[in-house]
Amino acid sequence: MSVRADYGSDPERWNSWESPQDVHEMVAPELRGPVLDAGCGDGRLPALLGNSVTWIGLDSSPSQLAANPFRPVVLGDMTALPFRDASFAEVTQLWCLYHLRDPLLAIREASRVLRPGGRYYASTAARDSDPEILPEGYPPTSFDAEEAVSLVASVFHDAEGEHWDGRFYPLATRDEVRAYCRHNFIPPERAEEAEVPLWLTKRGVLVRARKH
Repeated sequence: MSVRADYGSDPERWNSWESPQDVHEMVAPELRGPVLDAGCGDGRLPALLGNSVTWIGLDSSPSQLAANPFRPVVLGDMTALPFRDASFAEVTQLWCLYHLRDPLLAIREASRVLRPGGRYYASTAARDSDPEILPEGYPPTSFDAEEAVSLVASVFHDAEGEHWDGRFYPLATRDEVRAYCRHNFIPPERAEEAEVPLWLTKRGVLVRARKH
């Protein structure tokens, strides 16, 4: 299955909560540009880049691009990138591939537009993330941490995963827990049952690869 992208139809859900820590902080220092930020959303990655890094954002959501203060951005499809071969030194596909029925199409497109020696980045959560509030686990998607490295490695042969598994931050208030549940499609009654403050165990992976 894939995760529905409802950024336009339900923007309040998407905006209800934002992680205080994310993989963008891990990836940004490694980027030299030009970088294609595919699935750029509302601009978390370019906010961390220096002025010397050439950045282009692409997203299929008009509402996300409207909320993104950085330019240039392109309304487009990750599975059919509107760029020439070997156009970029880096391509990021952070927190987005699980929206696709076949993420390999997007990963192959990322490889096509990368220069030889270019770097690729993708990230996703594990199905057993947030066990304190969702002990049965999240439903599987097309791009979960459990299979992400092998999927990327089928296109980029030197793919490596940096996994995380730990308690990174608390949800301090009941309203924060409610917002988190809405943001992540967790049944709302779980927010009322949870102890506060709620420390959640986050599990996932950042996949790095290089084009030969």
